[in-house]
Amino acid sequence: MNLALDALKPRVSRLRVMIFDIDGTLTDGRIFWVPQSGWTQQYSVRDGMGIKRLQEAGLEVAAISGGDSLSAQMRMQSLGIQHVHFGSQDKVAHFEQLLQLLQVDAADCGYMGDELVDLPLLRAVGFSAAPPESPDEVRAAVHYVAQRPAGFGAAREVCDFILRHRAA
Repeated sequence: MNLALDALKPRVSRLRVMIFDIDGTLTDGRIFWVPQSGWTQQYSVRDGMGIKRLQEAGLEVAAISGGDSLSAQMRMQSLGIQHVHFGSQDKVAHFEQLLQLLQVDAADCGYMGDELVDLPLLRAVGFSAAPPESPDEVRAAVHYVAQRPAGFGAAREVCDFILRHRAA
């Protein structure tokens, strides 16, 4: 969808919470088998810096993921993300719990996801984003499609976009 900047500014300026999917959004979607450790993913320190900058600007950052791996748990912990739901089969239900916990409205939240299972949550939030590798249906449904690939700066691009246009 990629709304015009004038239409996005009010959505972005209202954000109090930014939520990320993990697999295929904060990672490139690949998984690696490490003997005696299990499955793992690869993360970008640049995406992590973007998340840290959102936190420093006063936004709450959360993650809702259908997957669950030790590497994802450790990455969320290393970023200081306190509100994380792993193995979510119903992301909207977890989102609604988060709304109650943080006492915010859906319009105060953003979500970045990459897959068809993310569509209900992408449509429920005030600001939605996706990496460029997402299926056509996802890219058509979101407010902003990153130019950088997932796991290689897409989340950082979205974080920078939010910070730049919240202050404007």
